[in-house]
Amino acid sequence: MNSRIMFLGAVACTAMIANAGTTVVDFENGTEGWEGPQGFGGVSYVDPTGGVGGGAGYRTQFHDFGIAFTNSTNAAFVGDFSPYQGVTFSVDLKVDQIGTFFPVPRPFMLELRDFDTAQGGYPWSSVFYLFDWVSQDTYADFTTLSVTIDNTTSPVLPSGWGGYGSYDPNTFETMLPDGVTFADILSGVDEIAFSTLLPDYFFTDDDYDMTIDNVTVTTVVPAPAAPALLAFGGLLASRRRRTA
Repeated sequence: MNSRIMFLGAVACTAMIANAGTTVVDFENGTEGWEGPQGFGGVSYVDPTGGVGGGAGYRTQFHDFGIAFTNSTNAAFVGDFSPYQGVTFSVDLKVDQIGTFFPVPRPFMLELRDFDTAQGGYPWSSVFYLFDWVSQDTYADFTTLSVTIDNTTSPVLPSGWGGYGSYDPNTFETMLPDGVTFADILSGVDEIAFSTLLPDYFFTDDDYDMTIDNVTVTTVVPAPAAPALLAFGGLLASRRRRTA
């Protein structure tokens, strides 16, 4: 009976660890759901030799007020992140041009969008994190940008994060809609975006030539309960004794 309990505890512990993981899109097998702007202003495409180390990357050459790389179909990057203790998003970015007549810096941010909680005519509610202001002067080589969410069930925006979907009537700054929390967005991400369209800012239309690569999401599950760990340890100990 005790051996069976220890075995079940070990299985539970192993299954919990197995749920964590890392997904990397390096564009060697296509876009895997990632989309850049297309249309009258230019084109986005997989550049077979334009990525990190001469491999594939996803490049946009576009003229507009800003650009966004989005994904709403790859299950690793959208959905419910609340079961995870932590989530890390990262991307490699290279800037060949921002600006029409001379280089200009533009913001580059991660945005997690939820269409179901949109209110008041906004297209979505979202939370966003500004990585940096980027240009060809500072990001001429691929640079890794990364952010980790340590608590996916927090109702409060973590430091460095902003909200979108409504506005403060006093400051007119964007904010999450009433009744929508950081945890609400994380539990129902419909679309992820890497974007230069930072809320509360207005930009001139410019030429953009930017490449992303190694778009990555890493999830971490909560630590297993102490009894499961003890059972797992006991099972390993008993196995070592039997094989000694």
